[in-house]
Amino acid sequence: MNANRAQLIATLEQTHGALAGLTASLSDEVLDFRLGAEEWSTREILAHLVDDEMFVMCTRVERMVKEEHPTLADNDEKKWHSHRNTSRDAVSELLHDFAIQRAASLNILTFLSEEDWARTGFHPGYGEFTVEKWLEHWAEHDLVHIRQIEQNNAAYTASQR
Repeated sequence: MNANRAQLIATLEQTHGALAGLTASLSDEVLDFRLGAEEWSTREILAHLVDDEMFVMCTRVERMVKEEHPTLADNDEKKWHSHRNTSRDAVSELLHDFAIQRAASLNILTFLSEEDWARTGFHPGYGEFTVEKWLEHWAEHDLVHIRQIEQNNAAYTASQR
């Protein structure tokens, strides 16, 4: 496995621990704090990561590996989020669900062959990309949302002064 791919997979492996460290002891008030009316709360970010892990990130890899150059559907995250089942949105449940889904995703990634990493797909928003390039996007997606949670936590703390 090349070094960059190993680093990206390591990022995916570390995400659950980072999320748990940032959120496990937060009160509901902090979890539901928003930087602005259009911004997501930390709880919503966690829910988004669970939903993306289950229905988007790994699914796109699976389709690229199984199909010849599939066109991958775009998704309206805000619309999707507004209609999602929120019955498992306690932080412990979100972290648990993410851990299960991420473990399954990582398991799939470990079984990919060199040929699989080079397989391609097309996405209306991202254009043409390989499984390897999707891995880069996936890891960056995690880091973006971890930074958002850090910003939410810092802004909440600042608002209490």
